[in-house]
Amino acid sequence: MESETVSTQKVVVRRAPKFLTFMIVGIIVGIFVALVLTFAFPNYSDFTLTQIFGFLMLITGSVGGALGLIFALVFDRFFSKRTVTVDAERIEVTED
Repeated sequence: MESETVSTQKVVVRRAPKFLTFMIVGIIVGIFVALVLTFAFPNYSDFTLTQIFGFLMLITGSVGGALGLIFALVFDRFFSKRTVTVDAERIEVTED
């Protein structure tokens, strides 16, 4: 025979961003910006385009990742004000 026990709790529900996703998107945007900047200006230096792209990718990828995390923090603060408290029921079924 099975018996059910029902317990009710108050829980807080809120939306939170995934910080890793925002950071990866920021890095990808930074790499794209590095690609555009590499070919946007003429090369008068002793470095090859591959070296210039590598230098810019390190800088803009880091900045893009940091900006992505900052945007995620702002997004998190914005949605933390919209928390909702609801009643949740837990049903436990035990076999006798």
